[in-house]
This record gives sequence, C-alpha cells and structure tokens, in this order.
Amino acid sequence: MTIDEIRAQFSHLESGHIYLNHAATSPWSRMMEESVREFIDGRARGDIDTYAATMRTIGEARVWAAEMIGCDARRIAFAQNTSEGLNILAAGFPWRQGDHVILVDQEFPANIYPFLNLRRHGVELSFVPQREGQVLIEDIEAAITPRTRLVAISWVQFLSGYTVDLAALKTLCESHGVLLSVDAIQGVGGIRLNLAETPVDFLSAGVQKWQMGPQGLAIVYVSERVQDMLQQAVLGWINVKDAWNFFDYRLDLLDDARRYESGTFNSIGLHAYHGALRLFRAVGHDEVERLVRNNATYTYGRAIERGLAVVTPSDPARRAGIVTFRHEQAEALQAGLQQRRITVSARVGHVRIAPHFYNTTEEIDALFAALDELRREQ
Repeated sequence: MTIDEIRAQFSHLESGHIYLNHAATSPWSRMMEESVREFIDGRARGDIDTYAATMRTIGEARVWAAEMIGCDARRIAFAQNTSEGLNILAAGFPWRQGDHVILVDQEFPANIYPFLNLRRHGVELSFVPQREGQVLIEDIEAAITPRTRLVAISWVQFLSGYTVDLAALKTLCESHGVLLSVDAIQGVGGIRLNLAETPVDFLSAGVQKWQMGPQGLAIVYVSERVQDMLQQAVLGWINVKDAWNFFDYRLDLLDDARRYESGTFNSIGLHAYHGALRLFRAVGHDEVERLVRNNATYTYGRAIERGLAVVTPSDPARRAGIVTFRHEQAEALQAGLQQRRITVSARVGHVRIAPHFYNTTEEIDALFAALDELRREQ
C-alpha cells in the first residue's frame, strides 16, 4: 500500500485532525469499521446466531496476532486488557512464602498491581529504579536474589519510550533460573517482536494502542514452560476440551493457551481487531515498523533542535514509537495543541508524542510549529 492508500483508511484525517497519541489509544481504520459492520449486520438482519462464523474470525485473528509477535497461534489467548492477562500469571503461579519478584519503578500501574497483590501470599517485591527514564540490565541483575522467581517489566516504558533489550534480559533471567514476564502494550504493533528469537516466558498486551484495535481486548502469550507451571485460577465452560458435552463435568483443560479463555468472547471487539490486523497485513509488519521508526527519529530530531528536555533515549535501538520531553507547562501545551486539533498526551509534567505508521513528517512539522507558537505565548 502507498502512503496515500494507507491514510485513506483513517476517516479522522478528512477533518484535518493531526493525531499523535497512539501510546494512549488509536483511531479506528475503515477495515475495522467494515469488519464490525459485517458482524452487526449478521447479528441484526442475517442469521442472528453467527457463532460459527464468529469462531472462524476469532481463529483467524489468533493466527494473525501470533504472526505479529512471531509465535505459534496455540500460545495465544485473548483477555479483556493487559492487567487481566498478567493476572493469569500472577494468580496462577505456585508462589511460596518468601518468593521474590522484581518490578520497575515509574512503570504504568497495569504492570504493577497484579504483582503487588502477591504480598498477601508472602511474596516479596523489589523495585528497580529507572535512571533518566532508562532501565539498565545491570540494575536488574543486582536485584536478583536466590529467591527471585520472576522479573516483570514493560518492553517499552510508557513515559520515556525507553525500549528494553529483551534478548539480553532473557539471557540474564535464564542464567539465574528466573522467569521473564513482559507488558508489551507500548511495543507490539509499532515495532517487531519475534518470540521465536526472543522467547520470553509470558507476555500481555492490550490491542487499543499500537495494534490499533478496540478497547477492552488484549493478547496474551503463554509459553509451554509457564503453562505447565500455572495452576488454573479461573475456570469456565470453554476452558475444557469437550465443552459442548454439557453434562460431562470433566476438568480436562485444553492443551494450549485457549485454556485461559473462560467464557463467551468479546465477539464485536474481536471482529474489530480482525479488521485492524487485516490492515497491518496489507501494509506489512516490517513496513509498519520502518515507518514508525522513521517518524520517531524525525520527531526526536525536531525536539532536540529546539532544545527541549527530551527524556527519550538518543540511541535508536532503545527507542520505539514514543518521543517525550519534560515541560513545566505540559498540560497547558497539550490543551493548546488540542485547540488546534493536534492530539498528544500530557503525562506527569511531560509532553508525549506518539506518531504511528500513517502519520507524515508534514504532520510532525505542524505539531512543532504549533508548539513553537505556544511556547512563545507562554
């Protein structure tokens, strides 16, 4: 697809709205709209009971999600959100009194509270401090003890955009016999992840940000190793192999990650996600990453030229799609930009810019021209 064909997928562009806030939530594409309209039409005016067709769509979405992160589709489960996915691990792992979990400070809370809750089981927690928005592997290594069972970390930090070297971190964890759990919501969809090459133990990622899917849906990756360790914390009628044999109450769990899907699916959400993935496949995952990285590099350069207090790493290998700078008037800048129909985020004294693959350098230039004007007014 050409950039013009890609941009034609996004209706909000017709009004001149410059949307650079994909680290918060993404706009819907026309392919998403089409997929949902088809589902609604079937439920409202078609066969009504479209369960069989819906299950085929969900199955295809599962395969396409697995393609996006480089794993077997049997390792993918769907959840409502990132935290629900992480709770599969937190609630199901066989914790013992005195076990130790390593977290990172200044992370988004979705990757913190599922593990804070483990304190009631006698699990001890350590927080590794970020250094200027960066998470250093050596700091994690220094925090590991003989009782450490898990490192839980965000692949991309939601504020600074710092991107962890998962391959190096996984090697460290393996050398100490420690599991690695990853909150990947700020990476998957924007930059490539190949779990065949970087085999983390567990991953959860809501789809509403860089995957450009609907709110209320997440993908979860569960390695075979971790699945064998987990005790099933939540059960429903479709967790088992012979679900349609209603009165044979045998607790014979499915062999793959679908065992963590306990009941009726978010069918309309999964149809929307199927449409989102259809666009990614039409553009190509490698091309999406190239465009996202180009936009992030361009944004970073424009911010540095202006002497802004950028907290995003200068090393392109440690950047994803987010570029953030500190500013004492962050909220005022965000509000002023919104009045000009340019959308970014204000987060705890920072302005966060997050362009996706369909955004252009002209839109980024317009953002910085507006920022220059607002800063002069201040």
